[in-house]
Amino acid sequence: MGDFISMIRDSIKKLSASPALLVAGFVVGALSLSNLAGYGRFDEVTKAIAADYSLLLLPLLIMPFFTGGALGYAVEARKNGSSSLSAFIESGVKNYVRLLMAGVIAFVAFYFFMTGVTLFLLLGGMGDPFVGSILGSLTLALTFLCLMAIEFYDISIIAEGAGVIAAFRNSVDFVKRNLASATAFFIIVLALKALLQMPLSFGLAGSMMANETYYSALTSANASLNVTDILSAGPVAMGAGSLATVAAFQVILQGFVFAFLALYKTEFYLAVKASKKITDFDYDFSDEPPRP
Repeated sequence: MGDFISMIRDSIKKLSASPALLVAGFVVGALSLSNLAGYGRFDEVTKAIAADYSLLLLPLLIMPFFTGGALGYAVEARKNGSSSLSAFIESGVKNYVRLLMAGVIAFVAFYFFMTGVTLFLLLGGMGDPFVGSILGSLTLALTFLCLMAIEFYDISIIAEGAGVIAAFRNSVDFVKRNLASATAFFIIVLALKALLQMPLSFGLAGSMMANETYYSALTSANASLNVTDILSAGPVAMGAGSLATVAAFQVILQGFVFAFLALYKTEFYLAVKASKKITDFDYDFSDEPPRP
Protein backbone atom coordinates (compact mmCIF):
# COMPACT_ATOMS: atom_id res chain seq x y z
CA MET A 1 0.00 0.00 0.00
CA GLY A 2 2.84 2.35 0.84
CA ASP A 3 4.38 1.76 -2.60
CA PHE A 4 1.11 2.70 -4.29
CA ILE A 5 0.84 5.91 -2.29
CA SER A 6 4.47 6.72 -3.03
CA MET A 7 3.95 6.15 -6.77
CA ILE A 8 0.83 8.31 -6.80
CA ARG A 9 2.61 11.05 -4.88
CA ASP A 10 5.61 10.95 -7.24
CA SER A 11 3.31 11.04 -10.27
CA ILE A 12 1.46 14.08 -8.93
CA LYS A 13 4.78 15.86 -8.32
CA LYS A 14 5.91 15.15 -11.88
CA LEU A 15 2.51 16.27 -13.17
CA SER A 16 3.00 19.72 -11.70
CA ALA A 17 6.34 19.95 -13.56
CA SER A 18 5.03 18.63 -16.89
CA PRO A 19 3.29 21.50 -18.70
CA ALA A 20 3.73 19.89 -22.14
CA LEU A 21 2.01 16.73 -20.94
CA LEU A 22 -0.87 18.72 -19.47
CA VAL A 23 -1.33 20.68 -22.69
CA ALA A 24 -1.40 17.39 -24.61
CA GLY A 25 -4.03 16.15 -22.17
CA PHE A 26 -6.17 19.25 -22.76
CA VAL A 27 -5.87 18.70 -26.52
CA VAL A 28 -7.03 15.10 -26.05
CA GLY A 29 -9.92 16.42 -23.99
CA ALA A 30 -10.90 18.82 -26.76
CA LEU A 31 -10.65 16.07 -29.36
CA SER A 32 -12.92 13.90 -27.20
CA LEU A 33 -15.79 16.41 -27.09
CA SER A 34 -17.50 14.63 -29.98
CA ASN A 35 -18.92 12.17 -27.43
CA LEU A 36 -21.19 14.98 -26.20
CA ALA A 37 -22.93 15.35 -29.57
CA GLY A 38 -25.44 12.65 -28.69
CA TYR A 39 -26.61 14.69 -25.69
CA GLY A 40 -27.04 18.00 -27.53
CA ARG A 41 -29.71 19.32 -29.87
CA PHE A 42 -28.04 18.21 -33.09
CA ASP A 43 -29.49 16.50 -36.13
CA GLU A 44 -29.14 12.74 -36.55
CA VAL A 45 -26.47 13.00 -39.26
CA THR A 46 -24.22 15.07 -37.01
CA LYS A 47 -24.75 12.65 -34.14
CA ALA A 48 -23.90 9.67 -36.36
CA ILE A 49 -20.70 11.31 -37.65
CA ALA A 50 -19.68 12.24 -34.11
CA ALA A 51 -20.34 8.69 -32.91
CA ASP A 52 -18.22 7.16 -35.68
CA TYR A 53 -15.41 9.61 -34.92
CA SER A 54 -15.55 8.90 -31.18
CA LEU A 55 -15.68 5.11 -31.54
CA LEU A 56 -13.29 4.57 -34.46
CA LEU A 57 -11.28 7.53 -35.75
CA LEU A 58 -10.21 9.00 -32.41
CA PRO A 59 -9.15 5.82 -30.55
CA LEU A 60 -7.66 3.99 -33.54
CA LEU A 61 -5.99 6.71 -35.64
CA ILE A 62 -5.43 9.73 -33.41
CA MET A 63 -4.83 8.41 -29.90
CA PRO A 64 -1.78 6.24 -30.78
CA PHE A 65 0.23 9.41 -31.37
CA PHE A 66 -0.84 11.02 -28.10
CA THR A 67 -0.43 7.79 -26.13
CA GLY A 68 3.04 7.19 -27.54
CA GLY A 69 4.03 10.80 -26.94
CA ALA A 70 2.72 10.88 -23.37
CA LEU A 71 4.34 7.59 -22.33
CA GLY A 72 7.61 8.53 -24.02
CA TYR A 73 7.52 11.85 -22.18
CA ALA A 74 6.86 10.02 -18.90
CA VAL A 75 9.68 7.52 -19.46
CA GLU A 76 12.18 10.31 -20.08
CA ALA A 77 10.88 12.26 -17.07
CA ARG A 78 11.41 9.18 -14.88
CA LYS A 79 14.94 8.60 -16.17
CA ASN A 80 16.18 12.19 -16.28
CA GLY A 81 13.90 13.99 -13.83
CA SER A 82 12.40 16.13 -16.61
CA SER A 83 11.23 15.89 -20.20
CA SER A 84 10.27 18.11 -23.10
CA LEU A 85 7.79 18.68 -25.87
CA SER A 86 10.33 17.45 -28.42
CA ALA A 87 10.56 14.13 -26.54
CA PHE A 88 6.75 13.89 -26.66
CA ILE A 89 6.61 14.47 -30.41
CA GLU A 90 9.56 12.20 -31.15
CA SER A 91 8.09 9.31 -29.15
CA GLY A 92 4.63 9.82 -30.65
CA VAL A 93 5.98 9.69 -34.20
CA LYS A 94 8.47 6.88 -33.59
CA ASN A 95 5.98 4.51 -31.96
CA TYR A 96 2.85 5.48 -33.90
CA VAL A 97 2.75 2.53 -36.30
CA ARG A 98 3.27 -0.12 -33.62
CA LEU A 99 0.67 1.47 -31.32
CA LEU A 100 -1.74 1.80 -34.25
CA MET A 101 -1.35 -1.87 -35.16
CA ALA A 102 -1.66 -2.96 -31.53
CA GLY A 103 -4.75 -0.80 -31.07
CA VAL A 104 -6.42 -2.31 -34.15
CA ILE A 105 -5.63 -5.84 -32.95
CA ALA A 106 -7.01 -5.07 -29.48
CA PHE A 107 -10.12 -3.46 -30.96
CA VAL A 108 -10.89 -6.36 -33.32
CA ALA A 109 -10.19 -8.99 -30.66
CA PHE A 110 -12.40 -7.19 -28.14
CA TYR A 111 -15.17 -6.77 -30.74
CA PHE A 112 -15.28 -10.50 -31.47
CA PHE A 113 -14.97 -11.28 -27.76
CA MET A 114 -17.96 -9.09 -26.88
CA THR A 115 -19.98 -10.49 -29.79
CA GLY A 116 -19.35 -14.02 -28.59
CA VAL A 117 -20.12 -13.09 -25.00
CA THR A 118 -23.39 -11.42 -26.00
CA LEU A 119 -24.52 -14.49 -27.93
CA PHE A 120 -23.48 -16.69 -25.01
CA LEU A 121 -25.52 -14.59 -22.57
CA LEU A 122 -28.57 -14.53 -24.82
CA LEU A 123 -28.52 -18.30 -25.32
CA GLY A 124 -27.49 -19.22 -21.78
CA GLY A 125 -29.86 -16.92 -19.93
CA MET A 126 -32.99 -17.55 -21.98
CA GLY A 127 -35.95 -18.24 -19.73
CA ASP A 128 -33.98 -18.20 -16.48
CA PRO A 129 -33.21 -14.78 -14.95
CA PHE A 130 -31.09 -16.33 -12.19
CA VAL A 131 -28.83 -18.15 -14.65
CA GLY A 132 -28.68 -14.99 -16.72
CA SER A 133 -27.52 -12.93 -13.72
CA ILE A 134 -24.84 -15.50 -12.87
CA LEU A 135 -23.58 -15.57 -16.44
CA GLY A 136 -23.64 -11.76 -16.52
CA SER A 137 -21.49 -11.56 -13.38
CA LEU A 138 -19.02 -14.09 -14.78
CA THR A 139 -18.88 -12.14 -18.03
CA LEU A 140 -18.08 -8.90 -16.23
CA ALA A 141 -15.29 -10.63 -14.30
CA LEU A 142 -13.89 -12.17 -17.49
CA THR A 143 -14.05 -8.84 -19.31
CA PHE A 144 -12.24 -7.16 -16.40
CA LEU A 145 -9.47 -9.77 -16.49
CA CYS A 146 -9.08 -9.61 -20.27
CA LEU A 147 -8.83 -5.82 -20.33
CA MET A 148 -6.41 -5.84 -17.41
CA ALA A 149 -4.25 -8.47 -19.11
CA ILE A 150 -3.57 -6.16 -22.09
CA GLU A 151 -3.47 -2.90 -20.14
CA PHE A 152 0.32 -2.62 -20.33
CA TYR A 153 1.00 -3.36 -24.00
CA ASP A 154 1.49 0.34 -24.79
CA ILE A 155 4.06 1.02 -22.08
CA SER A 156 5.89 -2.17 -23.11
CA ILE A 157 6.17 -0.79 -26.65
CA ILE A 158 7.44 2.58 -25.42
CA ALA A 159 9.69 1.60 -22.51
CA GLU A 160 11.03 -1.70 -23.84
CA GLY A 161 10.84 -1.20 -27.60
CA ALA A 162 8.73 -4.35 -27.89
CA GLY A 163 7.07 -5.41 -31.12
CA VAL A 164 3.30 -5.58 -31.39
CA ILE A 165 2.82 -9.26 -30.51
CA ALA A 166 5.64 -9.21 -27.95
CA ALA A 167 4.02 -6.21 -26.26
CA PHE A 168 0.78 -8.12 -25.67
CA ARG A 169 2.76 -11.11 -24.43
CA ASN A 170 4.77 -8.88 -22.08
CA SER A 171 1.59 -7.30 -20.74
CA VAL A 172 -0.07 -10.65 -20.02
CA ASP A 173 3.10 -11.96 -18.38
CA PHE A 174 3.44 -8.81 -16.27
CA VAL A 175 -0.14 -9.12 -15.01
CA LYS A 176 0.28 -12.83 -14.24
CA ARG A 177 3.43 -12.19 -12.21
CA ASN A 178 1.97 -9.19 -10.38
CA LEU A 179 -1.73 -10.01 -10.23
CA ALA A 180 -2.54 -8.28 -6.93
CA SER A 181 -0.74 -5.02 -7.66
CA ALA A 182 -1.91 -5.00 -11.30
CA THR A 183 -5.52 -5.44 -10.14
CA ALA A 184 -5.19 -2.53 -7.72
CA PHE A 185 -3.63 -0.38 -10.44
CA PHE A 186 -6.36 -1.27 -12.95
CA ILE A 187 -9.11 -0.44 -10.45
CA ILE A 188 -7.54 3.01 -9.98
CA VAL A 189 -7.44 3.44 -13.77
CA LEU A 190 -11.12 2.49 -14.09
CA ALA A 191 -12.06 4.84 -11.24
CA LEU A 192 -10.27 7.76 -12.91
CA LYS A 193 -11.89 6.99 -16.27
CA ALA A 194 -15.28 6.83 -14.56
CA LEU A 195 -14.48 10.23 -13.03
CA LEU A 196 -14.34 11.65 -16.56
CA GLN A 197 -18.08 11.01 -16.85
CA MET A 198 -18.94 13.27 -13.91
CA PRO A 199 -19.36 16.53 -15.90
CA LEU A 200 -21.74 14.76 -18.30
CA SER A 201 -23.64 13.11 -15.44
CA PHE A 202 -24.16 16.42 -13.66
CA GLY A 203 -25.14 18.09 -16.93
CA LEU A 204 -27.72 15.43 -17.72
CA ALA A 205 -29.06 15.51 -14.17
CA GLY A 206 -29.49 19.28 -14.36
CA SER A 207 -31.24 19.05 -17.73
CA MET A 208 -33.56 16.33 -16.44
CA MET A 209 -34.51 18.39 -13.41
CA ALA A 210 -35.17 21.40 -15.66
CA ASN A 211 -37.41 19.28 -17.90
CA GLU A 212 -40.95 19.33 -16.54
CA THR A 213 -41.78 15.79 -17.71
CA TYR A 214 -38.65 14.26 -16.21
CA TYR A 215 -38.97 16.29 -13.02
CA SER A 216 -42.58 15.19 -12.49
CA ALA A 217 -41.66 11.55 -13.16
CA LEU A 218 -38.66 11.61 -10.84
CA THR A 219 -40.59 13.23 -7.98
CA SER A 220 -43.71 11.11 -8.39
CA ALA A 221 -44.55 8.64 -5.63
CA ASN A 222 -45.85 6.15 -8.19
CA ALA A 223 -42.87 4.01 -9.29
CA SER A 224 -44.63 2.56 -12.36
CA LEU A 225 -45.65 6.06 -13.42
CA ASN A 226 -42.01 7.17 -13.10
CA VAL A 227 -40.76 4.53 -15.54
CA THR A 228 -43.62 5.09 -18.02
CA ASP A 229 -43.20 8.86 -18.05
CA ILE A 230 -39.41 8.73 -18.35
CA LEU A 231 -39.57 6.28 -21.26
CA SER A 232 -42.23 8.32 -23.04
CA ALA A 233 -40.23 11.52 -22.61
CA GLY A 234 -37.39 10.19 -24.79
CA PRO A 235 -33.68 10.96 -24.36
CA VAL A 236 -32.84 14.18 -22.57
CA ALA A 237 -31.00 16.86 -24.55
CA MET A 238 -28.89 19.62 -23.01
CA GLY A 239 -29.11 23.20 -24.15
CA ALA A 240 -26.16 25.08 -25.67
CA GLY A 241 -25.18 26.68 -22.35
CA SER A 242 -25.27 23.41 -20.40
CA LEU A 243 -23.38 21.59 -23.14
CA ALA A 244 -20.66 24.26 -23.24
CA THR A 245 -20.24 24.09 -19.45
CA VAL A 246 -19.99 20.31 -19.52
CA ALA A 247 -17.49 20.52 -22.39
CA ALA A 248 -15.25 22.96 -20.49
CA PHE A 249 -15.15 20.80 -17.37
CA GLN A 250 -14.59 17.66 -19.45
CA VAL A 251 -11.57 19.16 -21.23
CA ILE A 252 -9.99 20.26 -17.95
CA LEU A 253 -10.66 16.95 -16.21
CA GLN A 254 -9.52 14.94 -19.23
CA GLY A 255 -6.29 16.90 -19.39
CA PHE A 256 -5.30 16.15 -15.81
CA VAL A 257 -6.40 12.49 -15.91
CA PHE A 258 -4.62 11.80 -19.21
CA ALA A 259 -1.37 13.37 -18.02
CA PHE A 260 -1.51 11.72 -14.60
CA LEU A 261 -2.23 8.24 -15.98
CA ALA A 262 0.71 8.45 -18.39
CA LEU A 263 3.06 9.30 -15.52
CA TYR A 264 1.48 6.80 -13.12
CA LYS A 265 1.45 3.88 -15.56
CA THR A 266 5.08 4.49 -16.43
CA GLU A 267 6.12 4.74 -12.79
CA PHE A 268 4.13 1.65 -11.80
CA TYR A 269 5.28 -0.57 -14.68
CA LEU A 270 8.97 0.31 -14.52
CA ALA A 271 9.13 0.31 -10.71
CA VAL A 272 7.49 -3.11 -10.42
CA LYS A 273 9.67 -4.53 -13.19
CA ALA A 274 12.80 -3.20 -11.47
CA SER A 275 11.66 -4.58 -8.12
CA LYS A 276 11.04 -8.02 -9.64
CA LYS A 277 14.50 -8.08 -11.17
CA ILE A 278 15.97 -7.69 -7.70
CA THR A 279 13.69 -10.04 -5.77
CA ASP A 280 13.66 -12.73 -8.48
CA PHE A 281 17.44 -12.79 -8.76
CA ASP A 282 18.48 -16.43 -8.81
CA TYR A 283 22.12 -17.18 -8.35
CA ASP A 284 23.41 -20.59 -9.39
CA PHE A 285 25.65 -21.97 -6.63
CA SER A 286 26.24 -25.31 -8.37
CA ASP A 287 29.68 -24.33 -9.68
CA GLU A 288 31.02 -23.12 -6.34
CA PRO A 289 33.61 -25.37 -4.70
CA PRO A 290 32.37 -27.24 -1.64
CA ARG A 291 33.09 -25.66 1.69
CA PRO A 292 35.74 -27.38 3.84
